[in-house]
Amino acid sequence: MKIRLCLLTACLLLAGCVSTVPIAQCQVAARDILPHIDTRQVIDELVVDICPPVPPAQDLAPRPEALLVPDFVDAKTLQPDRMGVALGDTFRTSIFKLCKVPLRQAELPLNFKLNPGGLTARNPIEGRERGLPTAAMIGTYHLDGHKLTLVARRIELESATFLAVASKEVSWSCESPIIGDNRLVFKTQ
Repeated sequence: MKIRLCLLTACLLLAGCVSTVPIAQCQVAARDILPHIDTRQVIDELVVDICPPVPPAQDLAPRPEALLVPDFVDAKTLQPDRMGVALGDTFRTSIFKLCKVPLRQAELPLNFKLNPGGLTARNPIEGRERGLPTAAMIGTYHLDGHKLTLVARRIELESATFLAVASKEVSWSCESPIIGDNRLVFKTQ
């Protein structure tokens, strides 16, 4: 009997110490997941992929042109919200740090027309007259179940041409170890 109990215990340990349980047992609503994700790392990876190319080193290199950078918007509603503002702040910080370009914060609805068909500058001629930058870096997010998808684009505003695009997905699940509390586990792609 002792041998069977030891074998059963050993099989359970070898089979794995963790099982997946419903996310509700981790007690984190999908809309409240952002503080649990390492958004700095995910957004840094996005930004590296869309930074403007670095001009060749020159003694009197001109200062790079500023980029327009609005808050992230929800891909479903096309509006920034609490999550979009938080992601936008992290996005701007990463762009400034990694791309080393000056930034202009913008209100997406005032400077752009965003609809399910895409993004265009509201009035490129007016933008030039007001001294707005000619390029922007924008981000959208989509929260679907247990997955957050972030898409960042570098856009030439006058022609609405995408110059670079990058995306990242963060998914999560709730795992329940044999010993200890349930915990969220994240996977980034």
